[in-house]
Amino acid sequence: MKTWNLLNAGKIGTAAVMTAAVMSCGASAEAAGGFLTEVPAGDWSYTAVNELIAAKVVPDYAVTIPEGRVLSRLEMAMIVDSAMKNQANMTEVQQEKLNRLNSEYYYDIKKLTLLNRLDNLDNAQMDKLNSNQGGETFTAEEKAGLKKAAALADKLSINGYARIRNDHYLKNAKDGTGTKRSTRANMVHIQVDTAYKINDNWAAHADIGYRNSFSGFDERKSLAPSENETGLTMDGYVTGKFPKLGLEAKVGKWNEWNIYGWGMDIDCDFSGIQLVQGKKKFKTFFTAGQMDLWDDAMGGTRKDEKVTSLRFFYPFDAKNDINFGVSYSSAMASRYQDPDQGRVFYYYTHAHHKFDNNWAVRAGIINSNAKRDPNNTVAGTKTKKTGHWLQVNYKGTQLDKPNSYGVTLTYRYEPALTWPTVTDWCGLNEKFIRLGFSYVPYKNILLDTFYTWGREIDTGARSDLYRFQAQLFF
Repeated sequence: MKTWNLLNAGKIGTAAVMTAAVMSCGASAEAAGGFLTEVPAGDWSYTAVNELIAAKVVPDYAVTIPEGRVLSRLEMAMIVDSAMKNQANMTEVQQEKLNRLNSEYYYDIKKLTLLNRLDNLDNAQMDKLNSNQGGETFTAEEKAGLKKAAALADKLSINGYARIRNDHYLKNAKDGTGTKRSTRANMVHIQVDTAYKINDNWAAHADIGYRNSFSGFDERKSLAPSENETGLTMDGYVTGKFPKLGLEAKVGKWNEWNIYGWGMDIDCDFSGIQLVQGKKKFKTFFTAGQMDLWDDAMGGTRKDEKVTSLRFFYPFDAKNDINFGVSYSSAMASRYQDPDQGRVFYYYTHAHHKFDNNWAVRAGIINSNAKRDPNNTVAGTKTKKTGHWLQVNYKGTQLDKPNSYGVTLTYRYEPALTWPTVTDWCGLNEKFIRLGFSYVPYKNILLDTFYTWGREIDTGARSDLYRFQAQLFF
């Protein structure tokens, strides 16, 4: 039977706990706070964990967490880690709860594993680590250097990926001679994201990327105006939180990929500030600054647009959530919008439902008050209708689970005037059906591919896109 006291938890020793006290989850969105950061009272984790303990499927934990007892992320990770060892004896519903818990505390469990290894080193082993072959111990200067290195390692976290991408178009030839194939992207991309923990609430981030094109590469995402289409990129920003206010902040320049952020923050470089408020489930996102919305890459004149966005997110339960919001951004010539209009007002909503462990669906709509550019000779032919999106997901890849896979079927209708940017690799003023498949052959290796049957909304011109991609995460 476990007592709810960190030092008496029975999983790791006092030395390891003291080491844990200076460890931070730093750079990753999955790792939300310091290792000893409290899991807020009322968090969904308590209910999920107690249901598993009450069902007697968590080894060594026979007593549920008392109501009002607040655990650290370390303590919660210990319970989830124990439960993972008994996953085979759980029902599908229990496994679903456990998978969600494992996703939330994944990086905490990784650190817990490291602490357990340290705790298993007895004094004799530690003596060996502290001496060389001649039996001489480290000098005072060497010991001081090791301590500094250990302290830095506790505060610094690094992750990223390496990617090989191969994209091709099948388009109607402009001269009417039939369908032509062209290479859209044939490149290697390496991304290294680092974070340094300043204190329990604040961290500094530096994200460095490099792209090398072999031929035909025309993707400009994440590249500053002064840079070429390939080469080195760097983003720098700080993140922090004000626990008593339930407020989180991000300030600087970063790349934002958020499937919920149709109003602005889906696949773009952003420079400015983002505030997230909400102690419980309901979250409010306020974002202001400027960002690359692909305008210049698609034939427009602007490299950066001014944006102010307000977005709301609410998960009703583990299977249902809704996202809605508005944004106010500069008009874009590439979207056939009147530049004299100033800013364009967008409004959207997006819902997600999970049927079971295998099936899920997403759907949403978006519109705007954008006016057509009267000086653009083709603007008058461009559709002004509500954009919409529907996606069905079957299963899903998990990087820590070899042989996991996922299948997606997506329909997107993206009129130029009603959508703020070219998103999700959708062409200008286009509608498409896309079938995608992803697979994890080995841990942290992801293979994915898709085929897109694309058509220009007004002319019906063919614009198919297909991709082959391999990624290694670290």
